[in-house]
Amino acid sequence: MTKHRLHALVGLGLAATLGACVTPSEPPPGPPLATEADRHRIEVLQTGERLDVAIAAQDMGLSAEMRASLTAFGAAYRAEGHGPLMLSAPSGGENADAAARAAQEARLVLASAGVPYAAIAASAYDASGTATAPLVLSFTRYEAVAPECAPLWEQDLSEDLHTPYASFGCAMNANLAAMIEDPHDLIAPRAETPRDASRRATVLDNYRQGAPTGATRSPDEQAQISTAIQ
Repeated sequence: MTKHRLHALVGLGLAATLGACVTPSEPPPGPPLATEADRHRIEVLQTGERLDVAIAAQDMGLSAEMRASLTAFGAAYRAEGHGPLMLSAPSGGENADAAARAAQEARLVLASAGVPYAAIAASAYDASGTATAPLVLSFTRYEAVAPECAPLWEQDLSEDLHTPYASFGCAMNANLAAMIEDPHDLIAPRAETPRDASRRATVLDNYRQGAPTGATRSPDEQAQISTAIQ
């Protein structure tokens, strides 16, 4: 056996021995983190809004105050509602007829407030034995719960300059939870609006003819850099 072959066999033996002693490290619990700020996740909770509209036994119609409440409820649905807006009228109660007419009137008020007519889902609930059962309106919305950030004065920021401190990125996510318009955006993106096909056709037609594709600007939209200060 040559000297070089002996050294190679010894090296392979040492490598095998060391490899047998190495224990693979356990991955950290939970899903992998894109950044350290993801340790302080924003929790999104599904909740709901409800509005009860009192209906008398007699057909009195909706008052101005009721209409204002319905308009505000419709605006809230447009801003943060998901799924249908449920409109439930009492059935079997003493005011069932008045409630049915009030429900139709409520649909018109909501539609005038910008709620799509197809988004209003009508239903009925049992109100037997009730004299003045209300109209019940409800919809689903989402809330963002900010993470709890550990105070900086409880942490030693100089302990390890190469390791993010415990509350690193927490304040940013807490501010985001307070400012986000619709927390459902953290769960899934919104649907895209339809493209402007007419504008696209205009641009392509100008391109095929060799004409400028940009929009024409008026003299009032022109800008000029001042040379007063050199």
